[in-house]
Amino acid sequence: MSIEFLKKHAQTLAEFARETSQRAAENPADFWLQATAKNQEQAAADAALEVRLASAEQVGELLDLRFIGPQADGAISLDAFIRIAEPLLKAWKAAAYRIRHGAIDGRIGGEIVDALNLRLAGLSRGSARISLTGNAAADLSGESLLHATLTQTFNLLAADNDAFYDAVDAMGGRAASHFGDAMKAIRTAGLSAEFSWQSPTQRFTWQGSTDEIVRVKVLLDAVAEPEVYDEKISGSVSGITDTGRLEIRTHQGKVLVRFPLDQTEAVQRLAIRKSATLLVRTTKYWNAVAKKDVLKRLMIGLVES
Repeated sequence: MSIEFLKKHAQTLAEFARETSQRAAENPADFWLQATAKNQEQAAADAALEVRLASAEQVGELLDLRFIGPQADGAISLDAFIRIAEPLLKAWKAAAYRIRHGAIDGRIGGEIVDALNLRLAGLSRGSARISLTGNAAADLSGESLLHATLTQTFNLLAADNDAFYDAVDAMGGRAASHFGDAMKAIRTAGLSAEFSWQSPTQRFTWQGSTDEIVRVKVLLDAVAEPEVYDEKISGSVSGITDTGRLEIRTHQGKVLVRFPLDQTEAVQRLAIRKSATLLVRTTKYWNAVAKKDVLKRLMIGLVES
């Protein structure tokens, strides 16, 4: 159903509810009229919520979390919800901080909280479904921090062994650790999960079966403390993508460098096939499965010529 249809439907229900509520106020002894008024008020409120969620989904601001299992037969215990929600919220804030500033450590202040503006928007029956909304507005770099954070969330959850360290590096080890805690909490509660989000360009869905939760948790647990060092990389710019990556051709070959939103202005000064020198922060992970080092580079500055 279109949003316009939902809005008209909600408006009609609200008008019916107002009329019935007024008649109920004039006839306080009429039990059936009082009950009808309450039912219509609830129907109008439900329709208004449906409009808000549909509007949020249209602009990529709606995240749907569904928890499934014998412990979530239409509801989820408050203790379990808090144990799951707390590390998820920490993970999203840490990932957003990494995406915007490029840093892993640091105090996550009000700027990140305000930029994401994550809110509990609705609870629905049918397993336990929780709707969250956020703020999809673009920042000074022209990008939506919420969209970037949720995209990296689903990249991490869906990553296979080959793409895993790139996904971890994109959101930072702190965020990845919090996601690990959330996976543990879901598993401990005896639940499976389904996360879904409609971005402006595609629909992301993660089917978190018991086996899938274990797979993600095992990968996250295997991430050892990486070695981090700064270096300069010089070469010819051969590619710049809107997903926050640079490609530099050096004497040793092609080097991929991710850049945070804070470096967007500096990146815009670069030109394809022109020489550039970047100051990068290199993180060296040890891939215990492949038995090799994995290098991930993040631009932290541009060395002006």
